[in-house]
Amino acid sequence: MKGTAMDATVIFVLQVIMSVAFFAQKVFILIDKKSGWLVGALSALIGTVYFYSVHMYCFATLECGLTILMFYGYFTKETKNSTVERIINIVTASCITALAYWAFAGVMTVAEFVSSLSSMAGVYWLTHRKLKLGWLSLGISRILAAVVGYHANQWFFADFQLASTIVALAGWWQAKE
Repeated sequence: MKGTAMDATVIFVLQVIMSVAFFAQKVFILIDKKSGWLVGALSALIGTVYFYSVHMYCFATLECGLTILMFYGYFTKETKNSTVERIINIVTASCITALAYWAFAGVMTVAEFVSSLSSMAGVYWLTHRKLKLGWLSLGISRILAAVVGYHANQWFFADFQLASTIVALAGWWQAKE
């Protein structure tokens, strides 16, 4: 998707849709709407395409893992299924292992690695009702994602990461753990 004005327009539209949808997802989860998880899953799918398109392959892989975690957050009930929990733990561990490999191989920056790790941990903890840890991790991840976004000249994405940081901090503040 490189080279033409149409390609740049498509990438920008993906950036806008993903950024706005992820922001909405955090707001929905903050106000305890189950639909936030579905919005997050769809956002992560769009994010996979977007990050792949802008050659941020590590974030594209992260978004694949987040898609699974977000669907899990949508379909999970208060009682956990041990088989599904094992699958979720394997997906999470696999994504974290891939991210660690890329970080140590020099494929991603420290900011990308910590942002990705914090994002994965934050969503995992939110799906497991560890709200203080989840929101704090998402806040850290969004600040670092903004830094990465600005560095990659993805301004709209980066601006919405800062807005999402405010939502994450509100979630952390209101969590009762």
